[in-house]
Amino acid sequence: MIDTFQLSKTFARPPNISELIGEAWKTLRYNSSGEPIALCFNASKSECKPRLTLSRTRNDYWIIRAEVALGSWLHGSNLHLPNEDELNHGLDLLSEYVESKSGIDFDAHTERVTRVDFTRDFYVGENSVISIIAKFKKFNLPRYERVCYKETSVYFNNSLKKGKLTKQFKIYGKYQERLDESKDKAEQEAAKGLIRLEIAFRKSAVNRLAKSLKLPSHNANHILTKETSEKVIEKAMKQLHFDTLLTAESFNVEKLFELYGATMPFCLIGFLCLRDKHGEDLTKLSFINTSPKTLKRYSDDCSKAGILSLE
Repeated sequence: MIDTFQLSKTFARPPNISELIGEAWKTLRYNSSGEPIALCFNASKSECKPRLTLSRTRNDYWIIRAEVALGSWLHGSNLHLPNEDELNHGLDLLSEYVESKSGIDFDAHTERVTRVDFTRDFYVGENSVISIIAKFKKFNLPRYERVCYKETSVYFNNSLKKGKLTKQFKIYGKYQERLDESKDKAEQEAAKGLIRLEIAFRKSAVNRLAKSLKLPSHNANHILTKETSEKVIEKAMKQLHFDTLLTAESFNVEKLFELYGATMPFCLIGFLCLRDKHGEDLTKLSFINTSPKTLKRYSDDCSKAGILSLE
């Protein structure tokens, strides 16, 4: 479903800054004039409450942003992914929270989305997490930079100009993450054997997502839904060969010959060799005179055999 999201609203009338400062909002000021450029309201980390930010734009409008990890806020645990009813309830609570802390009218059901993390958990068994993550560490996703953390996390990052992150795929062992971030033994125990897939969208990527799905807008009532979440996750799983990599075997040359006879396995081994070295998009290699249709057939044949790498 949906883990963390951020909602934003733009308005013209300046907030009552002195009153907000008196209510424990912290300020960020211009060095030259000392005028406030932004105000932040953050509860203690242990409370898992929404993070609020007020900032002034260049044309003197103001933006309020509310960001929350909904499962953590509602249940005190990042391990819990909210269902559709909990999401709607959480949006009601967020509207009330923003208004009570800022005095600004805020309808979380209809404000624009400027960040969203679509999420799904997969139980693979405690002894399989490391070996499955290792398979994703060898996977190449075109136009994405692969970043590996220890033995338990793989991120695929897509950045536009100036290195600003716009879209990200995360695959990681939930138990290892809870060990690093939580002292709750029961929560750590419950996370054993789970691999989490997250697809994170930031700012312009949220707009592009709405257009690609032909949604009326990138507001919460269209983006933060079960239907949108399922479409995004299913597409991501296809891009990442997720189901195949969860069950893929180590390279087994005998299996290729058992499935495809005497000659085709030689083509598939060559295909796997090139893909391991150059990534998924082999059509960009000038020395290959093979049609995209044939390369896709090779990829499909390897996927059917459950073999995606020579390693």
